[in-house]
Amino acid sequence: MEWISTTAKSVPEAIDLALDNLGVDEAEAEIVVVEEPKQGFFGRAKGVARVEARVKPKAVRNKNEKRRRNNNRSGGNNRTGGNNNKKQNNNRSGGNNRNNNRNRNNNNRSNNAPSRNSADEKPRPNSSIEEVSDFISNYMNGLTDAFGIEDNVKVVGDAEAGLTVAVEGQHGLLVGSKGRTLNAIQELLRVSTQRSKPSEYRIYADVGGYREKRRGALVEFATQAAEKAKSESVEVVLDPMNSADRKVIHDALTDDPDVSTRSAGQEPRRRVIVVPGDAE
Repeated sequence: MEWISTTAKSVPEAIDLALDNLGVDEAEAEIVVVEEPKQGFFGRAKGVARVEARVKPKAVRNKNEKRRRNNNRSGGNNRTGGNNNKKQNNNRSGGNNRNNNRNRNNNNRSNNAPSRNSADEKPRPNSSIEEVSDFISNYMNGLTDAFGIEDNVKVVGDAEAGLTVAVEGQHGLLVGSKGRTLNAIQELLRVSTQRSKPSEYRIYADVGGYREKRRGALVEFATQAAEKAKSESVEVVLDPMNSADRKVIHDALTDDPDVSTRSAGQEPRRRVIVVPGDAE
């Protein structure tokens, strides 16, 4: 999983942004604090906090370890297959044998751990931006053909901003309620692209300019929530949102010195809370 970088007014807010962008809890992520804000005059923070994060890679069970575990199990059965006299004679030493087996299993696991990490960190071939663009364009063209949609599909963006494959025209069937269908299409597109054309480019899907319209509505909604938090000096708890929408809310209010934002709850009920400055 690629590393992402987020910035905010404080380290906790930057971490929240990263978790929202990844769509996971803190226990499922690797987080590195790259930069912390400095203390300015009158106790106000100066500068920004920057963190890098990624989803923790899943450990792959080593085949040799599995064979050794199976051998240990079969070996234990053979040892207990003797007559009753042998069992009685071995009762005193049985505890030591079990402890030795545990120690050997623990040593096997610790010895194999570096090989799992090494395999996980093995560099994968990086596809060119042209290869990735062609793949996501063909993918979306195949999808629109299946839906009987004849509008054009185009790919925009660059290596820094990411690549967006966009379908022209208004197609509610591809967007769904609150963009849920479009988000599902985007996730399938990302997974398929990463398997076929692995790269570090961010990949997005859009239909009829929905993303920009949604972003504009969320920014306006965030501004209204911030005004309520400041005027009433209360925390404003927003409705549950997906990670992309939460990130828009965080970004929209990050430059407002009178409020801060944080995320709370578990997916898919995770939500943004707007906190007035005097409540910190």
